[in-house]
Amino acid sequence: MEPTQPIQWKQYTIRQATPDDLDTIMSHRRSMVLDMGRKDDADLAESMRTSRDFFSARLANGAYRAWLVESEPGHVVAGAGVIIFEYHSSPLDPTPRRPMVVNVFTERRHRRRGIARKLMELIIGWCRAEGFGSMLLHASDEGRALYDSLGFKPTNEMRLMLRQQAR
Repeated sequence: MEPTQPIQWKQYTIRQATPDDLDTIMSHRRSMVLDMGRKDDADLAESMRTSRDFFSARLANGAYRAWLVESEPGHVVAGAGVIIFEYHSSPLDPTPRRPMVVNVFTERRHRRRGIARKLMELIIGWCRAEGFGSMLLHASDEGRALYDSLGFKPTNEMRLMLRQQAR
């Protein structure tokens, strides 16, 4: 699918990310993780290194779609993306692929202006147009109210951590 044309919204321009935006995506990803309380440590550095390879490959092959918000040309202040991955079908969703929303981040001075909501509405619309039957995301405490208001519901997913996490 070809990238969509940029959208003018309020005083911002929203555009699809390209492989040239990798540094910005990774910077926002790191800031997002730090905002959620993760310390700047060796585990975060390794996560950023391997995530960089992951997002670089998927930006290039289309398995990661992202939208960036610019306050002026070349100055990205927010972004969000969706990873498309193979997933087993189920009676609730017979599609053998799932979109997972990741990297939702807005720079602090641009928060509380509806930017994250607008990005999520664009992503939800794109996923509907692509024929997906459901979407996944992991909500931060700060983002939970937004996702609730957009219709996301908690599931019965459970997790077992096999490696001790430092905080």
